[in-house]
Amino acid sequence: MAAAPSSVRQVPLLDDDTVEFGDEDNVKGRFKHPYVTFFHLAFRGAALVVYLLCGLFSNSFIASFIFIVFLHSLDFWTVKNVTGRLMVGLRWWNYIDDNGESHWVFESRKGAVQGRVDPGEVRVFWIALVAFPVLWALLFIVALFGFKFRWLV
Repeated sequence: MAAAPSSVRQVPLLDDDTVEFGDEDNVKGRFKHPYVTFFHLAFRGAALVVYLLCGLFSNSFIASFIFIVFLHSLDFWTVKNVTGRLMVGLRWWNYIDDNGESHWVFESRKGAVQGRVDPGEVRVFWIALVAFPVLWALLFIVALFGFKFRWLV
């Protein structure tokens, strides 16, 4: 086998055709983090379902209230610590320095890493973040005008 002539130049690999780590098996139309997306919707939906069905299974206002608040606290923790970071690149926390002053830190993805978020996941994140409180407001109005005051207290 003859060697390649020395006049042939080798073209270096270009940066724009490389695939990011973890993106090599990313299928179009699928979420990048399907389990994270599921739990982002699951805790919110579960709280809504429990509210709608709690009257069928129990007459205890306290038990249903505690269970709904527990599901909302799971949702808050999930959005703050997991889904906000993975789905849209947002995170925040608070720390207290040695002088006792509280400092809030807010971070978001910027620049080249911002393109790594999946547009479908971003859409699901923000729609769920807005739609579920709107549904809760509608249920509040229905309960208020339906004279079901025990669920509003």
